[in-house]
Amino acid sequence: MNTISQMPITFLSVGHFCYDVSPNGYILGGSASYSTLTVRNLGYCARAVTAVGANFDRQNPLLDGIEIVYCKSTDTTIFDNRYDENGYRQQFILGTAERLTGRDIPTEWYHSDIVYLCPIANEVSPEVIHCFSEDTLIGATPQGWLRQWDTNGKVEAKRWETAQDILPYIDVLILSDEDLRTHRDELEKYIELTPIVVLTQGARGATSFQNSTQLGSDAYTVTEVDPTGAGDVFAAAFLLTYYQNRLVEDALNFAHCVASFAVEGIGTSHIPKLSQVMSRLRSV
Repeated sequence: MNTISQMPITFLSVGHFCYDVSPNGYILGGSASYSTLTVRNLGYCARAVTAVGANFDRQNPLLDGIEIVYCKSTDTTIFDNRYDENGYRQQFILGTAERLTGRDIPTEWYHSDIVYLCPIANEVSPEVIHCFSEDTLIGATPQGWLRQWDTNGKVEAKRWETAQDILPYIDVLILSDEDLRTHRDELEKYIELTPIVVLTQGARGATSFQNSTQLGSDAYTVTEVDPTGAGDVFAAAFLLTYYQNRLVEDALNFAHCVASFAVEGIGTSHIPKLSQVMSRLRSV
């Protein structure tokens, strides 16, 4: 069975912490929060550079153990996610925090082992990509670069105008079928520009594209309660494993396993510990 070691790894997420609307009020959301919670729960050093407003609870115990740089902002990014019977999501954005630039990254974090660029509302400036050392493994999820919204906050898809400014400088792009729902033709361009592209398809698994080679990987069969954030849990787990052994097949399997726990509960509540993952992890 493949394993993940407990070698010291520093993992930095760059993107907004946000609030997601739930029946019981606001809950913690955002790619940066899901990914750093995953990294912390698996036993590694989790860091984040984010921007939030005064209404964000910086003392939230859910964030204990994560090193966080909070950039000043008038507002906090807030999403209202509504899913239909087929699992498709319609989003409404109720507020947006300030944009993140290269000046917001602490110089002592330039040498992080893994950097995860994870915008949710077009908040990560392309210049951020040039802050990090050559040895840093850089991953990204593009969903925040693929969103636009109208005056009522209704979120719609758009083409990624800055893709050519970012993709040649990253190592792994992880995106979902939903990200490509409107502009499916963009996938070929992403594959041409990026060493590794991973396309996730929810319960149908994922496909990686590397050096003109495709590799399919099955998801774990579980009862899904809430898919929100699962893609970011998957991405963080994939990057951690790939950083250690550079084996895409192992990274896909480990990421599917970690994400299978995350969808079994609401929000961040079921992001697993490493011991839980190892008890479910299948051989590849």
